[in-house]
Amino acid sequence: MFKSMRYVLQENFTNLFRIYSIAKYELLADMRDSKLGLFWNFANPVIQVLTYWFVFGLVWDRKAVHGIGYIFWMLGGMVVWFFISPCITNGCNAIYSKIGVITKMKFPVSVLPATVVLKELFNHLCLMLVLIIVFPLGGYYPNYHWLGIFYYLFCAIVFSISLSMTTSVLNMLARDTRKLVLACMRLLLYLTPILWDIERIPFKFLQYIMKANPIYYIVQGYRDCFFYHKGFWAYHNSMIAFWIITFILFAFGSYMMYKFKHKFIDMI
Repeated sequence: MFKSMRYVLQENFTNLFRIYSIAKYELLADMRDSKLGLFWNFANPVIQVLTYWFVFGLVWDRKAVHGIGYIFWMLGGMVVWFFISPCITNGCNAIYSKIGVITKMKFPVSVLPATVVLKELFNHLCLMLVLIIVFPLGGYYPNYHWLGIFYYLFCAIVFSISLSMTTSVLNMLARDTRKLVLACMRLLLYLTPILWDIERIPFKFLQYIMKANPIYYIVQGYRDCFFYHKGFWAYHNSMIAFWIITFILFAFGSYMMYKFKHKFIDMI
């Protein structure tokens, strides 16, 4: 296990510039395919946010959560979802989408999930700039607590890469994997307390189970930096669960990458 983890880490760190170059190329290629380019990086999330706000904020009349305006509270979680969701769904297809490159040259396949995450990181940073402009309208001004976002962003990157390494290999073994991931992500949006408050669940043991969700830990961390200012240790149980789950995913993903590194061409 440790041999495979060392192999993946070494291959990624020795190919940092390649990861950056591929992510940059993919990002620019997406922009070239549309006339409005960068506009859609902002338009798509805004349309989704307005839709959820209309349904949950207006129709269900949720005006505030713990004294925080619902639209701002929702944005604090949705900005995480808009980053992690495409990282996972596109990361699942990271290897299969590059079969043309893999079949023509010797290529460090284990770097492909990281290229997907780096590409989505640019979109995430664009949305964070929007929040810096929008949140002061609700009285939530940037302060030193917001620096904690760097930690939770690191958590999101590590988790997304770890999960994508596993799913991208499984997708090569069975193409149904990506369809399953897409279906699960649609369900996960509503199971993860992003659009609703976890305290609405009357059973404590269900709350504990849902708090073990790694995505919930990151969402709660972002909201803490924006609104609550409790500090990351206030969520120490979720933090322990997050890093245990992430380590297991990374170890298993590294094992899968190492085991099938010479067999991807045969899987096509």
